[in-house]
Amino acid sequence: MVRGNHTGGPNSLEKLVPRFGKSIRAYLWSAHDSVELQVVEQLSFHTGQEWEAYAQVLLQPSRPLLPDSVYELRVWRDAENLFYLFRNGRPAPGKPRIPVYRWKVSAVADTQSPVWTATPMVQELKYENNSEGTENYVLFTNPLRDSSAYLIRATVREVQSGEQTTMYINPWQGLLPIGWFTCGGAVRFKSEAAYTVRFEAIDAAGNRASASGSPIPFRAPKRVNCCW
Repeated sequence: MVRGNHTGGPNSLEKLVPRFGKSIRAYLWSAHDSVELQVVEQLSFHTGQEWEAYAQVLLQPSRPLLPDSVYELRVWRDAENLFYLFRNGRPAPGKPRIPVYRWKVSAVADTQSPVWTATPMVQELKYENNSEGTENYVLFTNPLRDSSAYLIRATVREVQSGEQTTMYINPWQGLLPIGWFTCGGAVRFKSEAAYTVRFEAIDAAGNRASASGSPIPFRAPKRVNCCW
């Protein structure tokens, strides 16, 4: 999954994400192979403030990768290498630069879906304004077990209006965060309103598993006014 915000203006990753699979092509390259990445889903989030906008795109290989091989992400727009969109870590003194966006394929194919050992439950609610922005989020427990890295696809729906938002999230400190976090997010909850959420886990091999058979109901946090 590639996520980009508006930092950088017209050349920001947020502006370029919708062009993936069209004018922008992404590949996984190895010493003996090159596989194009296909777009599975694109999501965009806009709140009226341009600097808060961001976008997500979920990509998957167009064919199986070679087992036990190392692949590196390469992204092109026509003949332009868009390497500058993706940060690489600083090398240690005397060490060569190694791209961050490089992965090794497991020797054995992963066909096991993630396992939810229980239904996620609300762990924490917060809604308050501070000097830097607004905290307006809900944290759910993450009773998930899998042998590889994974993403969570979350679909949040306000019960009264039926308004629905889908986003990809990464677990944070062992919890599943949804909402608004100081300067950004995908959902601005209405104070104490009724919502539902569906969680679906997607592991590195593309295996999927839903957390529950029906949407999980919850209440948004109560707004707390502050002096700011």
